Amino acid sequence: MSHAHKRKSARKRVAQVIMVTNSFSGESIGRVGNLSNEGLMLLAPKELPEEHYYQIGFSLGPANTNKIEIGIQSLWCDQAKSANTYWVGCKIIDISPEDSLLLQRWVELAAETVR
Repeated sequence: MSHAHKRKSARKRVAQVIMVTNSFSGESIGRVGNLSNEGLMLLAPKELPEEHYYQIGFSLGPANTNKIEIGIQSLWCDQAKSANTYWVGCKIIDISPEDSLLLQRWVELAAETVR
């Protein structure tokens, strides 16, 4: 799984569990594996098809207090080594200016860059 060559900005590994929900259904679709200003990788319990669009919400910040909502496009999906786990690479296609600022601050403060 080497999709890093297509990234425009460095992704940061998350230090805590950040659960992701489908904004329309309220269904949990996984958790954030890493995150940047332009995209994220989800750890999902089921395969998410490539080239699909989702409106998702998750919380950032101390104790996950800052809820943001973004539109994403799934670019690829690979099965992880553990059963019922998939790595899903996504790009952000829609984000409000306020949520973009929250995300940018989080990325600046996050310590570990994903290689």
